[in-house]
Amino acid sequence: MPYEDLPLDLRRPTAGPPVRPPRPARAGTRWGLVLAGAIVAGSALVFWWLNRSQPTPTAPAPTAATDVAIRPNRPKPQPLDLPPLKDSDVVLRELVSALSQHPLLARLLATPALVESATLTIVQIGDGRTPANPLQALRPSVRLQLAGSGDGSIDPASYTRWNNAASALASVDPEAFAQLYVNTKPLVDQSYRELGYPGDFDEALARAFRVLVETPVRKTELDLLRRANYFEHQDPELRALKPVQKQFLLLGPANRERVTTWLRAVAARLDLKIN
Repeated sequence: MPYEDLPLDLRRPTAGPPVRPPRPARAGTRWGLVLAGAIVAGSALVFWWLNRSQPTPTAPAPTAATDVAIRPNRPKPQPLDLPPLKDSDVVLRELVSALSQHPLLARLLATPALVESATLTIVQIGDGRTPANPLQALRPSVRLQLAGSGDGSIDPASYTRWNNAASALASVDPEAFAQLYVNTKPLVDQSYRELGYPGDFDEALARAFRVLVETPVRKTELDLLRRANYFEHQDPELRALKPVQKQFLLLGPANRERVTTWLRAVAARLDLKIN
């Protein structure tokens, strides 16, 4: 090598401390690095798998239970300008008369304090009592007759005494009655509270319906015992019934069926559980 290519200040380097070669990594550290790398690689693989394009799952066909939405039967109240309770007779007569023109129903509507009378009727039936005073207009003009001169079965012709009342009730469409009930319920609730009962009148209505529909059905003729001013059931089981149930039996099988069918239809449209 030519001299001019050498540094002008050429000195021999001083020997420094010896440099130790790097120690080989320990086995534990080496395996830890490998494991960490595997975890990172695995995580990346899982992330890619979860975010890759997936086929859109096919929605299952609706089952029979979800094909039709379950909706309450109870109608919604319609906008109605209700008068005060004490002045409600005229409006209520018009509303009920629009549902039925049955003569016996018209006679019942002629009585005063219609809302209060109807409320009391339902309460008394629910308590098991016979609402004789509120339903005076529905009372038959002829008395019950037995087949013989003494104790015994009811003369079947006596059941026709209640045909007119059962027809009057059946002449009112259950759906229309349910709508009328929810429309005028604020008046009924007020009357119910004034009788001293807290809570919702729906409970009283369901209780009254339940008392009537749970009246035992008898396929045989009813045997009665004559008393001074009334008749009594000869069957001890029937004598133990509530007064309104014992009276309800005297309507006869056909009329009872018409009444209970109407009550069940109204209860279904108002979502009332009666059995």
